[in-house]
Amino acid sequence: MTFRFLFVGAVPLTLSACMPPPTPLPDTAYIAAPATATVAARQTGYVNPIRNYTVRPVMDPADWRESNTSQADL
Repeated sequence: MTFRFLFVGAVPLTLSACMPPPTPLPDTAYIAAPATATVAARQTGYVNPIRNYTVRPVMDPADWRESNTSQADL
């Protein structure tokens, strides 16, 4: 039983040793480099996150039929 496991594990290793060497990977240095070194990064200003805030008071739940009708009329 142990011989079978060793044989099954040794066959792929033996066959892979007979393969030609792998091709080298392409140069990927351009991925980490900036697109244009002469252009500075854009500076963004502060934007108020609640500038378009609309006050909506809390209301009691309405009848669902009335809610559906009012939304359907929009």
